[in-house]
Amino acid sequence: MASVCKKKNSPDLIESHSHHGFVGVDNVLEITVVTADGDHIIANAYRNEDLFWALRGGGGGTWGVVTSVTYQTHPSTSFSSAFLLANSTNVNSTQNLLTEIIRLTPSLVEQGYGGYGVGAPGQILFFLMSPNVTAEQTQATFSPLFEFAISQPGLSVENYTLLYQDFSQFYELLSTDGLVGIPSEISSWLLPKDVIETDRPEELASELLKLSDFGYL
Repeated sequence: MASVCKKKNSPDLIESHSHHGFVGVDNVLEITVVTADGDHIIANAYRNEDLFWALRGGGGGTWGVVTSVTYQTHPSTSFSSAFLLANSTNVNSTQNLLTEIIRLTPSLVEQGYGGYGVGAPGQILFFLMSPNVTAEQTQATFSPLFEFAISQPGLSVENYTLLYQDFSQFYELLSTDGLVGIPSEISSWLLPKDVIETDRPEELASELLKLSDFGYL
């Protein structure tokens, strides 16, 4: 069973996504937007389809001013999460850990995990979650990666798994300071599936670490 929710002035929620399609872009049904020529138009799967596609991937501010978004909503569900933070004084160990994360990414996606990560030569951080997965299952899935990180010289590792009863419980923990947004501009590069499923993940890890810092989701 699903319902429909309409949000005013909420372009920041459009692009979030998950493998299970519970949030963000996967469930946008309709967007109203003021374009550069001053037209206030409706974009959905049947009207202004190209703009609807672009708004869900290119950001509301790129194509016009988004005034409302209509979402399909879903019943609340529990989900399990995994967190890993590794501060590094050894760039080779950083690359080894990132290589392992890239190698595991296809199987994690197939298991329903999605989330965010950031990295630089001195630090790797990621947070992944999946609905309707027990804490025990998540611990079994991520324990080998946690143990691999701990085994690498020069890495100071913090890791844990948690079960949340619903997304609001997670959101309340995440949003304790009341701040919304950060003063930065983000660009993106979409990696095709065959790039992630490479038999040489160490090469992709090396290229990513050449950036001053990067995000990975």
